[in-house]
Amino acid sequence: MHKSDPHPNACVNMQILRASHAILQRFDRAYRPFGIRATQLPVLALVARLGPVELKRLVLETAGERSALSRKLKVMVAQGWVAEERQGREKRYRITPEGRALLRQVEPVRDQVQAELMAALGAEEAARFLASCQRLVTQNQA
Repeated sequence: MHKSDPHPNACVNMQILRASHAILQRFDRAYRPFGIRATQLPVLALVARLGPVELKRLVLETAGERSALSRKLKVMVAQGWVAEERQGREKRYRITPEGRALLRQVEPVRDQVQAELMAALGAEEAARFLASCQRLVTQNQA
């Protein structure tokens, strides 16, 4: 923080980091009985929606880092939620029946936590929050 910051909490980096941790911890607590992490579930859902899908497509869709996604997928393959297939030099990932079953089990829990988080903000603020997140991601990709 710099002395000229208008507010002691004005460091955007710190506020995003704190909010991200709080949100992920909330989802992690809810997902713990299912054995999946908050950072894994969106990737599993994306593999289900797009699969079979190459890692590079997942990187584009998530705006994530290749190495981090690769590690998540390795865990999901080991858990039996995702299958890895070779197609030439590329690996492709597809959801397994176990992965689909997990998504069906976790979906109501995810929806409940998400509804609680959005309700804490209120409808207008929640809509602005989601739009702001999307705008920041889009600008970062440009």
